[in-house]
Amino acid sequence: MSDITEGVAKPRPAPTPSNMGLWLDRLLVPVSVVAMVIFWEYSVTAFKVPEYLVPPPSAVFRSLSNMWNSGLLLTHGVITLIEAALGFVIAFVFSTILAICIAESRLFERLIYPYLAALQSMPKVAIAPLVMIWFGMGIESKIVLSALLSFFPMLVNAVEGLKSVDDKRARLFRSLGASRFQTLRLLKIPNALPFLLVGIELGTIYAMLGAIVAEFVGASQGLGAYLLSMNFQMDAAGSFALLAVLALYGILMQFALRAVRNRFLFWSRSNNHSQGA
Repeated sequence: MSDITEGVAKPRPAPTPSNMGLWLDRLLVPVSVVAMVIFWEYSVTAFKVPEYLVPPPSAVFRSLSNMWNSGLLLTHGVITLIEAALGFVIAFVFSTILAICIAESRLFERLIYPYLAALQSMPKVAIAPLVMIWFGMGIESKIVLSALLSFFPMLVNAVEGLKSVDDKRARLFRSLGASRFQTLRLLKIPNALPFLLVGIELGTIYAMLGAIVAEFVGASQGLGAYLLSMNFQMDAAGSFALLAVLALYGILMQFALRAVRNRFLFWSRSNNHSQGA
């Protein structure tokens, strides 16, 4: 039969795109990681690099397996995760409340900004010994330092998100008689969600960093103390194994937050795609 009916050509279905590019994107990272590990293993062996300087991946995997089988990795890891999680929650609550106050009141922003700038400019590692003196050598000091490190990234992103509301939308809300609380709840907070997630992503990394640094300064348990003991013992394979665990934590957190962003901020993702099209 002809493809022409009553002088009008029938539209032909668009060709389906090949999945080759999608599969290449998915395989790129694991293939590159495997290639890097193989290159690392054979280059260290070929150049006869001492294991106490740069251990081969096989030694790192053996050390990681021994840590897991002994239960030390799980014990120290849970302690550090608890410290980082509690510090992150405290920082998230205070940074969100403070960001709302700053975004809603210029007077409050002028009053609080010099203190925030001064505290932000201080190296948190430098005040870690003071935190230990004030809060002791227990878990409290680790939580405080973890909260301090993760506080500012979340605060800055939250303030930026709350202030980035489009003026036309804000005027529309005012013209409809919306109160400040209604504008905050229905316009500013939804508009700030992408910024908040970026701050949360940074905050989770800095919270773990704060817990590790606090354990370096003074602790008998936790991944930081465990890593420090490996360094004192000149166990490079053990140190590399713990660093790999910390890197895996960061990767898992990024994947988890990306899944949350795709699930709850699909509208933002689609807007980004449409803008880039």
